[in-house]
Amino acid sequence: MDKHCIIEFDGASKGNPGRAGSGAVLRDSDGTVIASYREGLGTATSNQAEYRGLNRGLEAAREKGYTHVKAYGDSELVVKQTRGEWQVRHPRMAEQWKQTNELKNQFKSFDITHVPREYNSEADSHANSGTYLQDGQVQEIPGKKSYY
Repeated sequence: MDKHCIIEFDGASKGNPGRAGSGAVLRDSDGTVIASYREGLGTATSNQAEYRGLNRGLEAAREKGYTHVKAYGDSELVVKQTRGEWQVRHPRMAEQWKQTNELKNQFKSFDITHVPREYNSEADSHANSGTYLQDGQVQEIPGKKSYY
């Protein structure tokens, strides 16, 4: 059975590089929040945190059995690199890009779209909260239960 979902992702770094966190919001195709995630990343750049937010969302979508993914983020760099429009030059970014590609290829379909920052506030809030978590600490916040 095909299941469609939406991922909103973001990353934050206090210092760039500095204390970093990632955030992701996983929504069902009707927009219902299934779960939100925040993760502490230790010291990282904002771009590294953005990739981690996307990858956290992809991991959650896979774990929950989704087969089709639409992802939205405000990082033009991550969106264009994931689409293959821009090259990945930094070795650490290349590792995360490779993980993103491995994850996205596990779905029947994957699309990623750049959105203005003001349309990504929920994921942004989780990413900023993630900067206060320990490196590797993940918090999952369940969404509202849907009965349909």
